[in-house]
Amino acid sequence: MNNILLIFFCFFIFKQTLGDEIRTSMIINNCNLCHTDTSDNVKNIPYLKNLEKDYFLSKMYSYKKEKENSVMKRILIPLNELDIIEMADYLYGED
Repeated sequence: MNNILLIFFCFFIFKQTLGDEIRTSMIINNCNLCHTDTSDNVKNIPYLKNLEKDYFLSKMYSYKKEKENSVMKRILIPLNELDIIEMADYLYGED
């Protein structure tokens, strides 16, 4: 019985982690529609991989908290702080 519970628990944890990773990669793929390295508008819309992780996090938090009705503010509405951290870890690696 304990072995069955252990297998179920490991499967659930793996599935949860894999699901989170897939979700994060889908979010990043959406970001890459504008934030590409081939964009003609690189000064206004930077390529995400060229940013430092701390800078990325601070910009995302400031967009999330700003009062203006910007594109980034609207994009970040469904994301929470954990989502933002997972995005940063996915793009720049975990600390």
